Amino acid sequence: MLIYFIMDWYTLSAVIFTLMLVIIFYKDRKNVKREFILFLRKTQRGKGFIIRVGTRFNRFWTWIGTIAVIVGFIASIWIIYLLIVQTQLLLTKQIEMGPGVLIPSFSQKTIIGPGYYAVPFWYWIISIAVLTVVHEGFHGIIAASQKIRIKSLGWGLLAVIPLAFVEPDEKQLKRQKTWKQLRVFAAGSFANFVTSYVFLGILILLTSTMFIPAGVSYQALMKDYPAAEVNLTGIIVRIENYTIRDLNDLNYALTSIGPNKTITVFTRVVNETSVEEKRFVLTTTVSPENKSKGFIGISGVFTYTELKDEFTPFKDIIYFFTGSPFSLGLLAWISLINFFVGLFNLLPIGMLDGGRMWEIVLKRFFPKKYKKLMNVIGTFLLLIIVFDFVLTLT
Repeated sequence: MLIYFIMDWYTLSAVIFTLMLVIIFYKDRKNVKREFILFLRKTQRGKGFIIRVGTRFNRFWTWIGTIAVIVGFIASIWIIYLLIVQTQLLLTKQIEMGPGVLIPSFSQKTIIGPGYYAVPFWYWIISIAVLTVVHEGFHGIIAASQKIRIKSLGWGLLAVIPLAFVEPDEKQLKRQKTWKQLRVFAAGSFANFVTSYVFLGILILLTSTMFIPAGVSYQALMKDYPAAEVNLTGIIVRIENYTIRDLNDLNYALTSIGPNKTITVFTRVVNETSVEEKRFVLTTTVSPENKSKGFIGISGVFTYTELKDEFTPFKDIIYFFTGSPFSLGLLAWISLINFFVGLFNLLPIGMLDGGRMWEIVLKRFFPKKYKKLMNVIGTFLLLIIVFDFVLTLT
């Protein structure tokens, strides 16, 4: 009873889950390999399935792997470009948020601060689990399709972050032809991209067919901005005389109002059994995107939706699968995390898949200088990331 009063159910469930992981690893500690905060448990379970899938349809997977290589190099160049543009925008103060660490939060809302994005625990844990299983599983399938031996599979923890891994025979992999190696390394991020778009498609399908727009919600309040100063809560349904049904309405209202104007924001707080109307008075500031547009400091904005009348008789079933009457946040986070982690993984930095891909190509064209080139490129990109991170904190 004491725990119940100290913690809400969300925090309690997260704590219980974490303790269960610790207990499982402790009981199985003889089979767990530890390297500092990395705990790995190798197994042969599932290896046969991955090999069967990869070898049975090896022509199909080879074709998919080739597409993954092409997509991978295009995405790698794109993420380099985005990093450079991000640095320019941070230096010129056109944006204030750069790279950040993605961490779990015991809060049910996303919290964004300097250098971090705190995601609700269950959104985070499930999204990371999907990310790693898809990523590593596809590495294994493509490796099997290229007749590369898989030594083991496994799962583990990086501190409390769940991991999955497939361990190919590295010596055999290095002896393979260029395209075979590239297919294996490109597979993981490509699988993450596909997963991202699948979940995004499901999200769009559900929201467009069953729900109607009924306001604007948001994932987080930005520190030191007007919304955070008044502790804005609820779904935004009106700003002054502007009715807010979706993101277009919100953008139109803030553009029309402009910066440095005192406004009243009307919101609705939807509970399981009631709806509470609230109002907040705040002063708009200058939008980082447009100096003539008002800004209140909310991020991760999305259109809040309500179930259409014709689906009301089935609301219990629909809400069971969508998670809540107003949010499909889990689907959104699975999509976002798969996309951006998959993209980051393609940077030409040594320990990432993108680094391995670029190293293979550079080695072919510059056999004597490829290591030096990779060190220069990797160091340059790491410095940009650190520099952007510091700019975000200051």
